[in-house]
Amino acid sequence: MSKKYDLIIIGAGTAGMACAIEAAERGATVAVIEKSHQIGGAMHWSGGHMSAGGTQLQIRSGIEDSVDDHYEDIIRINKGSGDLKLIRKAVEEAPHTLNWLDDLKFPWAPECPRIIYGHVPYTKSRTQYGVNKAISIFDAIKPLWDKGVDAGRIHLHLHADFSSVSQVDDRYKIVHYQSNGQEQSLEGEHIVVTSGGYGSNAEYFKEKHGDIPYSSSAYPDSTGEVMIYMEQLNAAFRMADYHLPSLGGLELEPGSQRANFNEAWAMVLTSVYRQPRDIYVNSDGKRFLAEDEINADTRERAVIQQKGWVFWVIFDEAGLMAKDDNGNDNPIIIGWDTDQIKAEAKKGKAIFVADDIAGLAAQTGLPADALATTISDFNQMVDHGEDPDHGRSYLNHKIGKAPYYAVKVFASLLVTFGGLTVNEDLQLLDRDSKVIPGLYGAGEVLGLGATSGDAFCSGMAITPALSFGRILGRQLTT
Repeated sequence: MSKKYDLIIIGAGTAGMACAIEAAERGATVAVIEKSHQIGGAMHWSGGHMSAGGTQLQIRSGIEDSVDDHYEDIIRINKGSGDLKLIRKAVEEAPHTLNWLDDLKFPWAPECPRIIYGHVPYTKSRTQYGVNKAISIFDAIKPLWDKGVDAGRIHLHLHADFSSVSQVDDRYKIVHYQSNGQEQSLEGEHIVVTSGGYGSNAEYFKEKHGDIPYSSSAYPDSTGEVMIYMEQLNAAFRMADYHLPSLGGLELEPGSQRANFNEAWAMVLTSVYRQPRDIYVNSDGKRFLAEDEINADTRERAVIQQKGWVFWVIFDEAGLMAKDDNGNDNPIIIGWDTDQIKAEAKKGKAIFVADDIAGLAAQTGLPADALATTISDFNQMVDHGEDPDHGRSYLNHKIGKAPYYAVKVFASLLVTFGGLTVNEDLQLLDRDSKVIPGLYGAGEVLGLGATSGDAFCSGMAITPALSFGRILGRQLTT
């Protein structure tokens, strides 16, 4: 441990890479430990949606926007929840972050900036992302990372499992980790925790959230070990009560508690992109929502009122084969075609098929009489053009042509809302709201609740991770 670093970063994901790059560009020496075999973290997994007000891309697109407008939109969506000072900090830095990427010739998707409806929509076209999801971000910043490595300023340690931190002169400066079965240590002036969330740690999730249903589509390495350790140091944890899942997860292996939005995800977050040729029923075989509801937040909160946070999408052969307004297939699973759905249905694991409603009920475990009554009642609503139960207005498809299908859909977590508490300078705080000297945090380790509140605000996960990482890279090297 002869070499001492200006910064030690725990986790080489979105925030960690941004922090290391920024610090190295200012002449600092940075050590980064990463438990995986690769850098990039959840950028290998995420959709990469970012948001900011007043970006260069918006200006080129003729869109007038501002930091204040962005902030006010977030407060409208989350009703003033979250850490408002951190949200303001993130929003103020966001256009600088996206312009930084823009200056790197970032490959923006041609439809950006845009309003998206998978979350409650902003009032302006503010969401921006790359042509290859978050990998576009990784590819854009990797040359800057490599430059820091080549210059001897970024020192990377892969397959490095964090163990603990220790103090020098009443300040945390030493990081201990395991590598190849050996205990290793690094010393630095500051320690930045960017180790991600805990969405793939079912035991820790239960500790924080109790017995609410758990189905995860989080990045597999989001297992929270560093967060757990920091709590043992008396670090404060907050905002787990804001937890809100995303709708659409399919557990292709029943009982696995794992979904994968890159592999199999149902288009059920909003009806903007797909008008429903189907109905949603809960475990009692009853409808509980207007399936053409646009608002994603309304839909999410309706589902978490259902037993097990699970529901079934029911449709018939005509509904499966129906085309969209442009004459294209548009089945319930994003990116799948009808042949894929039929093939998966034959397995009887996540998608089910039967020649009659009773057979479908038997396969899914839904009550046969209730399901038959629900479908019959719905078909009468289609005939009369009115849904007195839930107010659905799109009533163009009966469920009456065999075979019949059911897709079992989970409210599955993508990110975790709970996280470690920091102050405005991104210093970790203990349970008495006192600074833990030498320790800082950025990224999902802070929890989505801190930067988005108790609702999903587009771009308020990965953008603050990049922004706060860059801020710490500057702040800790001046």
